[in-house]
Amino acid sequence: MIDPASYKACSEAYIVEKTVEVVAKIGGEMQTIRIEALHDLRDGYYSTRAYRQEHVTLQPTYPRTGGKYDRSPEEFRVWVRYDLPWTHHDEAEGALSQALRFLGERCDK
Repeated sequence: MIDPASYKACSEAYIVEKTVEVVAKIGGEMQTIRIEALHDLRDGYYSTRAYRQEHVTLQPTYPRTGGKYDRSPEEFRVWVRYDLPWTHHDEAEGALSQALRFLGERCDK
């Protein structure tokens, strides 16, 4: 266990205990969702946070020569926060199960 003195200056501290990734059809679109079970180092309980994978195209702004970009736009995959209802459980698996049930309510039937 991490020494509590090492994070005493922080208002919150978590260990990402377990992660699950699922692919589900939401709003007619296949989405990759990542859900993390967070172990709260202060109270010992577990909550979750979720992300969805997004494909984006970015234009690097530097370097520039003569006012024009030297590099072409590039495609990336990024994780963007995905809002699920709050979860609270005494085990990581329980918190993940809660979050997966909430996600299931959003999936296309």
